[in-house]
Amino acid sequence: MPHELIAGLEAGAVVLLALLLVPKRGVDHLRERFSDLHSGRRRWLFEPLVLRGGQRARNVAIDAAEVFELGVPLYVVGRLAEQRSAQLDLERQSRWVDSPKALLAAHLKGAINEAELHGQLKSRGLPLPATKAVAAKVEARPLISVKWWLERQAMAHAMAEPNGDSPGKRAWIGPPAEGPEDENATEDTEDAEPADASADPSYLSIRTFGRIELRQAGQDYALVLIGKPVLAYIWLYLFVRGLLEPGGRVDRGAFADEYSPGLSPERQRKRLRDRLGDMFKRDLPAVLSSRLIADRTELRLDLSRCSIDIVHLQELAKQCTAKYGMLSGDLAAEAGRILEETEGEFLPDWEEIEKETNGGRGGAAEYVSTLRQVADTARVDIMGALAANHLARQEPRKAIPLLEQALERQPQREDLARKLRAAYLETGQHLRAIEIQKDHSLDA
Repeated sequence: MPHELIAGLEAGAVVLLALLLVPKRGVDHLRERFSDLHSGRRRWLFEPLVLRGGQRARNVAIDAAEVFELGVPLYVVGRLAEQRSAQLDLERQSRWVDSPKALLAAHLKGAINEAELHGQLKSRGLPLPATKAVAAKVEARPLISVKWWLERQAMAHAMAEPNGDSPGKRAWIGPPAEGPEDENATEDTEDAEPADASADPSYLSIRTFGRIELRQAGQDYALVLIGKPVLAYIWLYLFVRGLLEPGGRVDRGAFADEYSPGLSPERQRKRLRDRLGDMFKRDLPAVLSSRLIADRTELRLDLSRCSIDIVHLQELAKQCTAKYGMLSGDLAAEAGRILEETEGEFLPDWEEIEKETNGGRGGAAEYVSTLRQVADTARVDIMGALAANHLARQEPRKAIPLLEQALERQPQREDLARKLRAAYLETGQHLRAIEIQKDHSLDA
């Protein structure tokens, strides 16, 4: 065999070995991630497994892509750590069955009556629940005089006229936090979202799962924002607070301390003021900087005229669960589409951005973690609703993979376990039904 061919094969083997061993994606925070997996605070090393069908070739391709992306050592260690996290989840679930909270939940669901609840609590040496509150007795009060009310209205109107504060002349900035103040206001306002927000060039379409996208008029501004981690931290922090709280108003001094922990208050305020100036002047496009509203005391992000995937996910989950098992064809198709679009982690780049900005010393990670839990619950609710729809239509085989993935994400959901047991029984998989019944302590 020619020496040149042998040398080429050896070089190819070295390159292949390097490709299989070296990770291709960012591996920051690995120590924290493995620590969370070991203690059961985290379920997956990077992100949940995608929903897989029954095609062997497709599953092999997905596994091969993951091995290539993470490298063989990291892939194997990550899967072992994820198995330990799953075992810890099952152990917590087994302990949950005998806990006071589980007994109270069973009582609220009607599985046991109050006498049985008290008996089981006493047998375990647990304290009894507090006595139910009794509504206070409503006392009759004299009616307000109509004459007095009319006089007060006339006085208020007379005091408001000199200042030009008459109805219809109120000034506002941005959309109302909880709807129009005037009860006669029509719902067809300028800020009302059109049927297809993506067709309106003034709308900002925000994608948060798997990757961050900020699209307006067909252009994605996410790369511009992520390319400036310090400014991205400010914008995304206010975005997260806007999702969690009506109005999303953040105290400026408190945010300065969150943004620059460890500095003196004067330096914190100056650093924040400089960065806000950069956002407004040159470093961010107007599409993003114009949504930042700052005054002397507060900061907030204007989320009007936005189409946000996590908001749509929650709304669709509420619609699906309200149908109690029977979805229309359009709603089922929309539910399946939203599950595909929201695969992956919510704000996957957040930890890296926060670490580069303040060394990960702030408390913003709790807000992001809360939204990740909200999104995970919404996805599980949609999976359960789709599975219930298949069961109602006598399609148990289509319901099984949805219920298995939903229970893998939230193993404490007894309602999903019962549906999965029913689907197993309808398809003749009695051994699996017995395993589910035993693992989740279901009634026979």
